[in-house]
Amino acid sequence: MDFVDGTYKVGHCYQYGIGAEKDERKAGEYYCKAATYEFDIHKAFGYYQKSADMGYADGTYNVGYCYQYRIGVKMDEHKAFEYYQKSANMGNDSGMYQVGYCYENGIFGLKRQVQDKYKSWIRKDENEFHIILSYTSRNPRYGRCRHCRKYNTNKSWCLVCDPNLIIRNWTCWDKEIDYCIKRFQLRTFEYESMIEWIPFERLKNIKKIGQGGFSTIFSAIWMDGIRKIKEIKETDYDSKYIGTRELSSTVALKTLSGSKENPLEFSKEFDNYMKCRLYGSKLKIYGLTRNIKTKEYMMIFQYADNGGLYTFLRNNFQQLTWKIKLILLVEIAYDLYNIHKANYIHMDFHSRNILQDGNINENMHSYISDLGLSKKIDEKNSNGIYGVLPYVAPEILTGKNFTQATDIYAFGVIMTEVSTGQRPFDGYEFGTELALKICTGFRPDFALGTPDCYIELAKQCMDSDPFKRPSAYDIWKNLGDFLNSKKIKKQFLKADSVKPILEPQKHPDHMYTSKLINTREISNALSKGSKSMDVKIPFTSI
Repeated sequence: MDFVDGTYKVGHCYQYGIGAEKDERKAGEYYCKAATYEFDIHKAFGYYQKSADMGYADGTYNVGYCYQYRIGVKMDEHKAFEYYQKSANMGNDSGMYQVGYCYENGIFGLKRQVQDKYKSWIRKDENEFHIILSYTSRNPRYGRCRHCRKYNTNKSWCLVCDPNLIIRNWTCWDKEIDYCIKRFQLRTFEYESMIEWIPFERLKNIKKIGQGGFSTIFSAIWMDGIRKIKEIKETDYDSKYIGTRELSSTVALKTLSGSKENPLEFSKEFDNYMKCRLYGSKLKIYGLTRNIKTKEYMMIFQYADNGGLYTFLRNNFQQLTWKIKLILLVEIAYDLYNIHKANYIHMDFHSRNILQDGNINENMHSYISDLGLSKKIDEKNSNGIYGVLPYVAPEILTGKNFTQATDIYAFGVIMTEVSTGQRPFDGYEFGTELALKICTGFRPDFALGTPDCYIELAKQCMDSDPFKRPSAYDIWKNLGDFLNSKKIKKQFLKADSVKPILEPQKHPDHMYTSKLINTREISNALSKGSKSMDVKIPFTSI
């Protein structure tokens, strides 16, 4: 039995309750997956139809797509719209776009109704994916789609045709990973953002460049290269856009511990990255691969040539003006704001998880990475607390739940690090005694001459009461004011006259990787009022 046939039969079993509890939604899901991998377009249409009959939204959308573009069935625009509308009512974001587009452009014989119908459909999906109007407007200057012959929705990209064609041309032979990637391929708004399954043999010069508590980071050369748009000037006013590749691109690879045994956990981190990316998080993700030798899955993302924030600070601290420090923090705050806007919590936010790309004063950028522990606000986690002790908020150390305010506390700690060039509590033993001090108000120091407004904002972020901490948006706005207000700028120019002193590093790097923290022991010690208990927070990475 081949993979497609097996997947189809699983759907059949769920539909009729054979060997499993009857579940029409799961039946529809498996029929839809079978259709995705079926190369016979007539069979694929039949599978999509069965999926739609089970009330599965993705299958319903694909039936509409098949009717519109004559894939395995006779073209029928009326039925295409009917199935698009059904899928939109089920919450399928691609269906919502199609219905909105039909009303906007008056196709399928519909009256053009831009203001009411189009906007209401295009904004209906408020949970995970906001389909942005400006991204999806067809525009003559983008040229025509080579498939539907309508104007493209972006440079060398047709949102309706290109994603649906790309998902049919590959498989990694792991149905869960395939499904994980293809879900996001269908939501790609531009050529350069398309994620891919990247065969491991297309990567060379693989070198280990970092080790965290949960993952290993490598650099590599991707022979096929990242996607780029080439603009060809045809006249003074018109350009032609072509999708190309930047061959032999340097990329970063990340492997998650245990991905060989549990690919679902790995796909969760990938899922986190992609959903945050849709809301504006800046770190570029290129796709997934699998190490041929170790069988571990690896995520492929943008290479940052200056490593983590702490390394960047140590290597460049004497040259960093307060203006540059503020620019760094503005970028970090904006990235955190976008993660929070996506309704996520980072949960493991510290300077090693902030990547630096570019040189000082030359296109310098900061990116928040390592979203492996991130979770939606409404998710529960009973697997313990992981983190780097100096960055962990006091309420978390006493067993409270993570909130977005937890990330804000860590941001305040990072502000002290940017001020001093020192990691927080460098030289202190990372044990219960330090945890108890943090819970009772002990915070990292600031460098001599740090402006008062900066110290005040950082202290607000590190307030013991999470409800008194500012939001990521407020931090971003305040830091922007520090940069742009003439009156406030004078404080930072004055601070530049204080020569920075960079103290020698005391702790080895491994002290600042994420480890399991026993919050129960800390909470018990705090309740007993004991500050002398010698209970150590284990260093063993999980």
